[in-house]
Amino acid sequence: MLELNQLEQLLGYEFKDKDLLKTAITHSSYSHVHGGKNYQRLEFLGDSIVDFLVAEELGRRFADADEGKLTKMRVAVVSAPPLSKIVKEKGYDKYIYIGSVNIGEKIRSDIFESICAAIYLDGGLERARKFVVTSLEQLISTAEENCKNDYKTALYEKYCGRNIQFKEVAKTGKEHCPIFEVELYIDDTLVARERGESKKAAQQACAKTALSAL
Repeated sequence: MLELNQLEQLLGYEFKDKDLLKTAITHSSYSHVHGGKNYQRLEFLGDSIVDFLVAEELGRRFADADEGKLTKMRVAVVSAPPLSKIVKEKGYDKYIYIGSVNIGEKIRSDIFESICAAIYLDGGLERARKFVVTSLEQLISTAEENCKNDYKTALYEKYCGRNIQFKEVAKTGKEHCPIFEVELYIDDTLVARERGESKKAAQQACAKTALSAL
């Protein structure tokens, strides 16, 4: 219980239902061994809540941006890499109940979403909004600049009309923390091969390499 109290201090929110917080930070590799619930259902709900709240905030702050630009900005905020970075920087991942699995980008981003859902269920939408906006403030405020780092979209825009294909060629690591290797072909010519903790991350890395090389 002491560890949960410490996490609550980091989150800036005190749960009425402590079991809900524990569920939000329990990975399936732990629950399968020790019993109890894990965060999968909360993560499912939290994914939609975070998307909604970030989209709402971006729409309010960037009133002149069109739908396409707002979509790019939202992706720059709520995709796995930035959410994972927030969880690591704030130290939430130190409190995860987990089995013999490495804590990677996917798990960290899932944890952010599951915590958001837990706060929503425990304290309502306004408390969830406060948590999301406060936690992601820097990402939201710089979203217009950060969306320029969507290398995959930039690649499609630069080579519009060309045959662009991303092919997954390898998947290594443990089941709950895989490493994906992806190749990028333009008009059937291999132009990049990169790795990432998710397919999207590997694809973005390939696109970045291609844009800098071509």
